[in-house]
Amino acid sequence: MWLCLVIVQGCRTRPETPPAPTPAAKVATTRPLDQATAEALDIEFGRPQATACNCFAADPSATDGGACATPRFGAYLLALTWAPNFCSGHPDKEQCRQLKGSFAATHLTIHGLWPQFTDAEEQQQRCAYPAYCGGLCECRSRNAPSHCFPDPSTIPDTMGTYGPGFVTDNFFLANHEWPKHGSCTGMDARSYFSSSIDALLSLPGDQGTPALLRDNIGGGVPLSELRSAFGAEDSVAFGCDPRCNLSAVTVCFGVGDQGRPTTRIPCPRNVTDSSSNSCVGDPQRPRCPTVSLQAVSSGGGG
Repeated sequence: MWLCLVIVQGCRTRPETPPAPTPAAKVATTRPLDQATAEALDIEFGRPQATACNCFAADPSATDGGACATPRFGAYLLALTWAPNFCSGHPDKEQCRQLKGSFAATHLTIHGLWPQFTDAEEQQQRCAYPAYCGGLCECRSRNAPSHCFPDPSTIPDTMGTYGPGFVTDNFFLANHEWPKHGSCTGMDARSYFSSSIDALLSLPGDQGTPALLRDNIGGGVPLSELRSAFGAEDSVAFGCDPRCNLSAVTVCFGVGDQGRPTTRIPCPRNVTDSSSNSCVGDPQRPRCPTVSLQAVSSGGGG
């Protein structure tokens, strides 16, 4: 039987959150069904379901989400999106229609905070990460019941800036990320969302985006310099599209108090050898020695 995560240490992140625009008032709603198809999830959320251990059973004493129904996991992945690239393929999404002139046009934004098994844990579990914990198996369905979705009031106002997909299109990203990933953390929804923001703001640069990226939008940067810009190079993976445009950045963190992310750690091989690190591929002969940073005008949106 899986044990609860032990409360031992607080999240080591920046103490203050920079001010951000306040999004429109939140209204509880269900996931838009036309955006919940398997095809849409494959495009937007990437990792194959086959690599997940789904549906860890709920503990009778659990009172919230995946509390006490959580498998032990040794890492977190903070998945970040380069929105101009994402929006080049999804121009009709609400967050993309609002991209021009926004924070996301020049900064990395939050896709999700994902529990991840270490390489040793993966061998034991026979999968790379847990999903839909705490009895939330039914939340995988296109017609998932409303209890699968987090209360919109648990989403910090600043998420409208740092993770616009969480509050646009009827909170679609929040409605996906919480049951699939948040339920396996042992945190409640409010802590899960705030921990995602804290992890972003702990990264180098302006609110989680190194100056190298912001100063080279519309151009390209050597992969080696991109890795150095984030520091702790073995804790970061970079995703590129077939044309070597940056699409995503994945940062690996340890696990601490109440399941919160702590300091950065080397990424497991199940991350560095995956599509999350597609800019690199073979470290000796990187697939994308130069990585392009699309701008809104060339990358879509707005």
